[in-house]
Amino acid sequence: MTDTVPAPTGTDGCRAVRPGEARAVAEVLAGDPLVACPSAEAFARTGVRPGPEGRFLTHGGPGRSLLFVGNSVLPLRGGRDDLRAFGHAVADVAAGPLSVHGRREYVAAVWDTLGDYWDAREIRDRQVLMVDRGRASVGPAHPGVRPAALGEFDLVLPAAAAMYREELGADPFEVGGGVPFRRRVARALARGRTWVWVDRGEVVFKADVSAESTRVAQLQGIWVRPERRGTGVGTAGTAAVCAALRRRGLTPSLVVNETNVAAVRAYRRAGFTVAVAYTTVLV
Repeated sequence: MTDTVPAPTGTDGCRAVRPGEARAVAEVLAGDPLVACPSAEAFARTGVRPGPEGRFLTHGGPGRSLLFVGNSVLPLRGGRDDLRAFGHAVADVAAGPLSVHGRREYVAAVWDTLGDYWDAREIRDRQVLMVDRGRASVGPAHPGVRPAALGEFDLVLPAAAAMYREELGADPFEVGGGVPFRRRVARALARGRTWVWVDRGEVVFKADVSAESTRVAQLQGIWVRPERRGTGVGTAGTAAVCAALRRRGLTPSLVVNETNVAAVRAYRRAGFTVAVAYTTVLV
């Protein structure tokens, strides 16, 4: 990142996907359902029409290249030149810096140009996307794991904040007085996307479904109360959430740092296998 690089004046040959290209977009999303899950959820709601959910960009047509810009940047298809062009285009159309995530080689190519405009707080280039095929090597999932209710906001908020601090190394209440973070937690509760295990009035396990397509559910924010770690709570809790999702016909997935050997081992016990080499650029 340099202070001398000006903001781009064009989209470097990239454009918004057109309504008549919706079928081509659907084919790309269906071809990579695990990685595409967040964008597939937006597509199911609004199609290719740009709006609050985000927008799809292409460089030469969706069959050749595709990228989704929502509350993060997700490259979905493209050769190296296409992906580098996306980097310039995203800097032009995004309201501000956004995290970039996806297949390792795609993110590297996009960030090769996008990094000229935005600062990376951290590049996590040793991640893996894991998928649950229902072959857990642990005992029965814990029956106490359930979706949290909106009325349990005050119970869930401390656990959500603790997970945020551990995962991102920042205080979620420092931005906007904590209002954006509180809204995000409340929205997840209202949508039934936060799962908890409550024991003696305390949340001992929490997991969020961050995205959900017609085929895949993506988990994040998996957290275990520190004093309960190493006791099987995380594995049993994750297995319970995954079992509930599979009963709905969804394939659970998640992203984890491959250097976090303990977490990878726990997810393997819960039935997960490595599917995709992944990278996340935090800004």
